[in-house]
Amino acid sequence: MFNRDFLDKKKDLLVGYIDELEPLVTGHNIPELKQDRAKRHVIERLFQLAVDTMIDINVHILQEGHFGTVDDLQSTFKLLGDSKVIDGTFADKIAPIVGARNMIVHRYEKLDMNIFLNNLKNNFSDFKTYLMQIDNYLKQ
Repeated sequence: MFNRDFLDKKKDLLVGYIDELEPLVTGHNIPELKQDRAKRHVIERLFQLAVDTMIDINVHILQEGHFGTVDDLQSTFKLLGDSKVIDGTFADKIAPIVGARNMIVHRYEKLDMNIFLNNLKNNFSDFKTYLMQIDNYLKQ
């Protein structure tokens, strides 16, 4: 079924990224972060690493749980919601995180830093909610 060692390592990585990211996001206001390129780049990189790790967890659970396949990475969250691994409403809320990650990684679209930082500040707890819901599912 699930490779617990793999999932535990991924969850530990995610906790580390969240712990590093949280003081940067919550300890500074948006104008400060917009002016400090170094902090902004660290935030972008930690955000990318966190989302990549979430996607790794999603894909593993979907494959090993035989929940089906998806056409894109954003849909991994939605299929987890449909499969009752995480709450469906929460899955719909968090799925667009992949789009923000893609803008950072591929730079194919200019990332609106105001929107990105505002969304990150206002929804930061979603990282912890995701971990809690994944943990709850894996304990069943």
